[in-house]
Amino acid sequence: MADFSIAKFSNYQEYLQSFTTVEDYRYLPFHKTVVTLTKLGYREHRTFYMEDEFLSMKKQVEQLLNPTVSAQIYYSQYFKGTDPALRALVERETYNVQQEISTIIFLETSGRSGFAKSGYIDFEASLRNCRFKGPNAVDWRAVFEEKKMLKPQPSDIVFYDWKSRKIFSNDNDNYTVVAHPEYGLMFAHKGDHKNIPVTTKKNPFSSNVKRSMIRSNLYGFIILYDHYVRKKT
Repeated sequence: MADFSIAKFSNYQEYLQSFTTVEDYRYLPFHKTVVTLTKLGYREHRTFYMEDEFLSMKKQVEQLLNPTVSAQIYYSQYFKGTDPALRALVERETYNVQQEISTIIFLETSGRSGFAKSGYIDFEASLRNCRFKGPNAVDWRAVFEEKKMLKPQPSDIVFYDWKSRKIFSNDNDNYTVVAHPEYGLMFAHKGDHKNIPVTTKKNPFSSNVKRSMIRSNLYGFIILYDHYVRKKT
């Protein structure tokens, strides 16, 4: 378990210093003696770390408090198959995690009843939800291993159940769902405020997205909407 109390120390010397008192230096003039007593445990009752333990723990705490891309989990590493749809997602995972590209997945599946369920899935948000084991999280490792099928669900940014005729739309921290009066369904990206249309009809927002339809042995077909995120300057 990470010890977050060490996050406030810049280095090991500061950490050692926290165990000493003014009286130590009054009666023990040599700093090495103070450090020796600290290491031997003649101080307050809290865990004491040797230097290598401190550095390892500090790195762990910093990664937890400030996660970096290098610390991310990439589920596409588990893909060993040949399905074109999954291969396309493999190619996009890193760019989505790094938020250079924002990919929306359109997917339609049929249940045992014969009725379809379709949805628009925010790829980056879904990956992140999996990492943090959030509610309704997709098991992306199992999806890439082809042990589980990716399926749209009511918690996605848009979900439609053709049997019940119910539609769900959910804004998240990447997108706001927009019903444009002329061009239909759109997703407004919260990072650069660009509108992402899903229609094939030519419109003023067409340049904001690259639309790719991919045939799949597993999924029939999926449509990927890739938005290259404009960085703030």
